[in-house]
This record gives sequence, C-alpha cells and structure tokens, in this order.
Amino acid sequence: MSESRPNPGARQVDAYIVTVPSPQRETLEALRSTLRSILPHADEGLKYGMPAFILGGKGVAGYDAFKNHCSYFPMSGSVLDRAEDAIARYERSKGGIRFGIDERLPVGLVRRLVKLRIAEISDVSNGRRCEYFADGRLKASGQMKDGVLHGRWEWFRKDGTLMRTGSFARGIQTGTWTTWDRDGSAAKSTEF
Repeated sequence: MSESRPNPGARQVDAYIVTVPSPQRETLEALRSTLRSILPHADEGLKYGMPAFILGGKGVAGYDAFKNHCSYFPMSGSVLDRAEDAIARYERSKGGIRFGIDERLPVGLVRRLVKLRIAEISDVSNGRRCEYFADGRLKASGQMKDGVLHGRWEWFRKDGTLMRTGSFARGIQTGTWTTWDRDGSAAKSTEF
C-alpha cells in the first residue's frame, strides 16, 4: 500500500494489537513489521477476527496470539502443505503454524509463505485473475476462461502506473492494444 492511499484497516489492527498482553503483543508487532516490509502495498485489516494482510480482498497472511503460543495463518491450508519442509520445525494447527510467544518467525520463512499464497491467489482458471509483484503491488488483472486469458487485461509497472491494455479471445490477442506512458498518455496502439 502506498503512502498516499489510506488504510482504515490498519487502525483496526492497531486497536486489536494493543489489547494483546505482553510478550505476545511484541511478537505480533515484530511479525506485522516483517509482513509490512514484505508487502508494503497490501492492505491490513481483520480477517476471521484476526489481524491480516490483504490483497484484492483476499487474505494473504493472518496472525494472532494465544495464551501459550502465537500463530501465523497463510489463509490457506494448501500453502502449508506446499511449504512443509520449511515449516517442519513448527507445530502445525489446521490452518496455521504455532511458534513461541516471544519467538520471531524468520523473515525468509514468512517471505516464502507469502510468495506461495500470492501464487495461489493468482492461480485462477475461470473468472477475474490478479497477479502481483512480490511487494503486493498489482502487476496484471483480467479475465480467464478455461485456463486461458479471455477478455480485457491491464498490466502495470512496479511504480503502479498503467503500462499496457488489451483484450484476448480464448488466449489470442484481439482488438486494440495500447501501451501507456508513465504520465497516462497513450504511447502506442496496435490492432490485432
């Protein structure tokens, strides 16, 4: 999330974390800071009653504190299955991993779990597909049908500016495709 875009959900997370006792509170604050460094363009809010980082309305990473442990929730059980070797040392619950109330999760592990979840969110065969840069900024968005690009698509630069627009008919480029300058003016148009 950029500095110019308000994130009201972050205030909800602030209000939630302040109620968590110490040392769990400091552990959650450290994890939140790690997630913010990995996903500076994601929204924050509460998902399933816990603090979470959110892309396109979908939870990417949730976290919470309990009496005897803290937990990280990738918002998908299949992410845990795919990360099994990386999380082998952690106790696993149905939807997350558990770690000590005063233990920090390694940044590399959190980065891997986030990457797996973003890939899962982007894996859409039918309907709207969003692809993201590693930092959570939108990279591309458009429609999919039966596993192929179908309908209007948009691609964005890492700075968030629109780079290209165009349409597909069952995976084949069609219609007018436009490449955009960073200032928002059309730089080139091609007919397919």
